[in-house]
Amino acid sequence: MMNGFIAVHCGAGYHGDSLKKEYQRTCYNACRKAAEALSQGGNAVDAVEKAIIELENSPLTNAGYGSNLSWDGLVECDASIMNGQTLHFGACGAVSNVWNPITLAKQLCVKQCESLSLGRVPPCILTGHGAKTWAERMGLQIVEEQKMITSRAFRNFKHCKRKLKRYSVQNDLKFSPLDTVGAMCVDANGVVASGASSGGVSLKHEGRVGQAASFGSGVWAAMSRDGIQPSIAACTSGCGEHLIRTQLAKNSAESLLESSPVIGLDKCLKEKFLQSPFLWDIPERLGGTLALIFNPQTSEGELLWGHTTKTMCVGYMSTQTAKPKCIISYLPPKVDTGRKAVVSGVPFKISLQPVPVLQWEIKTEQNHNGSL
Repeated sequence: MMNGFIAVHCGAGYHGDSLKKEYQRTCYNACRKAAEALSQGGNAVDAVEKAIIELENSPLTNAGYGSNLSWDGLVECDASIMNGQTLHFGACGAVSNVWNPITLAKQLCVKQCESLSLGRVPPCILTGHGAKTWAERMGLQIVEEQKMITSRAFRNFKHCKRKLKRYSVQNDLKFSPLDTVGAMCVDANGVVASGASSGGVSLKHEGRVGQAASFGSGVWAAMSRDGIQPSIAACTSGCGEHLIRTQLAKNSAESLLESSPVIGLDKCLKEKFLQSPFLWDIPERLGGTLALIFNPQTSEGELLWGHTTKTMCVGYMSTQTAKPKCIISYLPPKVDTGRKAVVSGVPFKISLQPVPVLQWEIKTEQNHNGSL
């Protein structure tokens, strides 16, 4: 059994009181699935994938099954995963037929270690039809587009269409109460990984790709290379365009390297998000981040979360504890969304195993007929 620490989120947005316990239960189940993956010998990347599969399969979340619908009434998903040990990144965008987009993203990440014939380079990001055909070759579950749509998502779609008769397109963000889901893990080898999955904003243009498939914006993970410097990871949520412009995942993870991680993250959200010159034309800057820092010398770390949205749902656990803890984080009363941020966090500790030497194994493709 491999020990580890897992953290997940169900989006930064607004979690109504009527569904509060359901969202917390969803985070709870995602943490347990990740812990189960570790107990069966999986690594941090495996744990992140299993956690996000659970989040994607929930009809409550805006990821995978039940995602927001595009202008044409379709589900188009984005997902990504980053391995902090290899620093490889895999992502898919605007994918309609893949049941679990995070598994496609993971496969793209894993295959970065392989070499292809004729000097070709393995893709790290695939979108649309190309992503679907690649997933088919990998044996991933492909479904009819309509099977990705829940009745709840369809009702929201019809509601948004009606709203547009009275509001401008700029108000679309108010119709998407939740956005990306995400997960992070530190395993017993000290390896960190981070993943994200999203259905995007309601009534988005077909083919739109958000931060969940954009490098440095949706996820970040970097493992300590010398056993002295800390490992860091982050996964974000909110309005994808805001997060892409500010590369919030990378910036929020690296902000934890300051002397005080809490102060560092607070400063990052203020200076690199709320006051970012890249968002000069945005009145409400909507975003959230879940981030961690882990010191391999002490086996101790800190999990932090911050958001400018009304709420953010977070779950976390160590495999050495009995069960996950799941909370709803709230922006302080009388604070306008998109203008100020709240930051909080908890410490954690795990038991490390000896870290294996990183092997940069290069595999040669055996099949030369065009298949991978």
